[in-house]
Order: sequence, then C-alpha cells, then structure tokens
Amino acid sequence: MGDLTDFLQSPVTGRGLHWTPDNRLATDGGPSYAFRDGVACLLPEAGGGVAASDASQTVRDFYETEGWAEDDEGLFGDTKAFVDTRAVSLAFTRKCMARLSRHFSKGGRYLLDAGSGAIPHKEVLAYGDQYEQRVCVDLATSALRSARSKLGERGIYVQGDLTNLPFKTGSFYAVTCNHVIYQIPLEHQPAAFRELWRVLKPRGFGVVVYLWSYVPLARRLERLARLFMGKRVMDLVETAKPSEPLPELSHHPQRRSWFEAQDWPFRYTFDTFRIVDNAFLCSHISDDWRGRAFLRALFASQQLAPGFCGRYGAFPAIIIRKPRTAAWRSIVETPLTVPR
Repeated sequence: MGDLTDFLQSPVTGRGLHWTPDNRLATDGGPSYAFRDGVACLLPEAGGGVAASDASQTVRDFYETEGWAEDDEGLFGDTKAFVDTRAVSLAFTRKCMARLSRHFSKGGRYLLDAGSGAIPHKEVLAYGDQYEQRVCVDLATSALRSARSKLGERGIYVQGDLTNLPFKTGSFYAVTCNHVIYQIPLEHQPAAFRELWRVLKPRGFGVVVYLWSYVPLARRLERLARLFMGKRVMDLVETAKPSEPLPELSHHPQRRSWFEAQDWPFRYTFDTFRIVDNAFLCSHISDDWRGRAFLRALFASQQLAPGFCGRYGAFPAIIIRKPRTAAWRSIVETPLTVPR
C-alpha cells in the first residue's frame, strides 16, 4: 500500500498529514484523525460542509445500515432500491456500466473512486484494473469495509466528504464518481465538481455519472416503448412493478442548463451512462424478448451518439479534464477558507 501521507491532507486546515505514535493522522497544531480497520476517518465534522447537513445525514444513515447490506443473492440494499433488478433491465444497466470502462483503459498509479460505496457491480470494479491502487472515499464506513473485501491491498480507504476532499491538489490520474453528486444538496454540488477537478493531476480526467431533472427524450421514448411493447405487454409491466416503497432519500438532480451556466474551472464533454432512468425501465420495459430488443436499440443509440444521449437522456457521463498547462494553479492555490 502507498503511504497515505503522500496525498492526504486535513479537510479542516488543508495541510499535509503525518503519522503519530498512536497510529493517528495529524497536522502540526491542527486536528488529528483516527485510522481504524484500515480506514482513514477524515470527515471535517467541525468545519461544516455536506457531511454536516441534515439531508446528507439521512443519506449516510441509510448507507450505514440497509444501503450496503448484502442479501443472499449478492444484491445490496442500494441496488434493490434504485435499480430495476429484473433480468432484462439489470443486464442493460450492467452493459451501460461496462461501456464506460473504456475511459479508464490507460491506467496509472491512483484511481480515485469518489463516493465508491461498496463497489456493488463487477463492471464498475473493473474500472480500476489498469491502476496500481484504487482510492475509495465515502461517507459510510460500512461501504468502505465492503469495498475492502473486494480490493484488499489494492485499495486505499478514506471516510471523507466529496465537497471537501481530504487529498492534496493534483494527486490522481483519474476519477470515477457514479450516482453521487445529485444526492448532494444543490448548494454543495458545485463544490463537489470543483473538488474532483482540483485533485486531478494535469492531463487527468474524471467521469461523473449525473442525473438530469429534465429529460427531453423521455416522452418520445415512452411513446416508442408503448408502440413496441403493445398494450397487453404494458399491462403486464404495470403489474410487475415492485411493491416495496423506496427509501426516503433526498435527491437533487438539476437541468443541463444549470450545469452549463456554472463558471467551471474545467473543460468538459458529455458521454452517456444510460439514456433512461429506473422509473422508465420499471414502467415501460417487459422482462422478455421485447424488452431485450428495445433496450438493445437504446444501447446502440448510446454508442452511435453518446454526446447527444448524454445531453438529452437521463444519465449523462460528464467527462471533466484538467489541461497540462499551469493556468489552473491560480484557482487551486487560493488559501483555504474554513467555515466557523
């Protein structure tokens, strides 16, 4: 395992960390942090931020309990709550996950998995295959323990806040961040995007799977699905909807116009993760050859026009990049202001 102090910093002071004799991580004259069961606990509890908000505490409580609890079939509570787990829909979703792996094919030393959770899908686990180590950061220690059971010594595990990452500027070759930022309250989402960019090395990149609140393609795809499936099949889909209520978690997706109006310090392009959301799959896709054929056509569309599908579909994969020039330094070297 690489030395954590090579790239960790205090989320409160922004200074580098060193080991103390009692196996804690500390800064000179600043707070110290526990290192328990292979997890560096670096939440900036005293400094505010998303980790201290009521909405994020609800999310954290869910993931510390049932969210990352695994059932006998190997499905996590998060997957059962927010993914259509019927065979046809789940195969499509996993194919969409695997498609994004091409972004990570070159590899490097460190891949940051921001909001890693338990890394519940083998397709997402494969993103780190070409990297020496995967650095998993999450609010929930239960997620990090589960991730550790998959990665072992190839992983580094940090309990931290995405809006105030405890990593030095320019630490990572690449970042993956899947279905996390839209769970963060809106006022903190820009900080999360900027933090992912800050910790990238020059010429580094991040792949951020987000959710648009308005999907221009939704109505057309719904009409196509009804025509293709037929009324009898659609009635069967309706009766197959899950009866279990979803957890009451606050999600805060925004329109694409909101994202494009921000004064981002990074360049970005759009790819796509999945053109339709979970509600569409549950309501319009039958778990038979018809559903499989319809989703095969959607996947082909995503491959042929990934930028278009990312802009106008449900789940974009936003590709952020840090240039090789030093123009970005004036932004990231601004002294850290710590909320009181």
